[in-house]
Amino acid sequence: MSAIPPMTLRPRRWPRIVAALLIFFGGMVCGAGLTVIVAVRNFHHTIHHPEEVPARLTRYLTRRLDLTSDQAEKVESLIARRQEDLQAIRREAQPRVAAELAALREEIGQVLTPDQREKWDDIFDEAIDRWMPPPPPPPSPLSPSTQPF
Repeated sequence: MSAIPPMTLRPRRWPRIVAALLIFFGGMVCGAGLTVIVAVRNFHHTIHHPEEVPARLTRYLTRRLDLTSDQAEKVESLIARRQEDLQAIRREAQPRVAAELAALREEIGQVLTPDQREKWDDIFDEAIDRWMPPPPPPPSPLSPSTQPF
């Protein structure tokens, strides 16, 4: 009679594969979440500090387009001038936007109970402060950007 060799147990691979996939997908989720947080934070900073936009955009374009210092200077002044024009348009349109938002706030508030209305007002005010800061004031008549070259 011949002896049957003992069976060797092969280690199961699937638990390691599942663990590796969980770690991989967990890293993807964390990375995506962090990217969204950073992007939203940068967006809010840009909304609340429009005066920094020309310099930041010029730095970006200088890196991407390999601008010379003369080109970068001209590009920054062009961006600043157009940004002033855009801000003027925003100041003109702001009263209409504010009136529409006030109407929306009031119409939704009429549907709510007093407790809900109080919460709604807080939510609405927070959203307006966060996403729609008031436009910057118009440039003073003596600002360097309005003086002739």
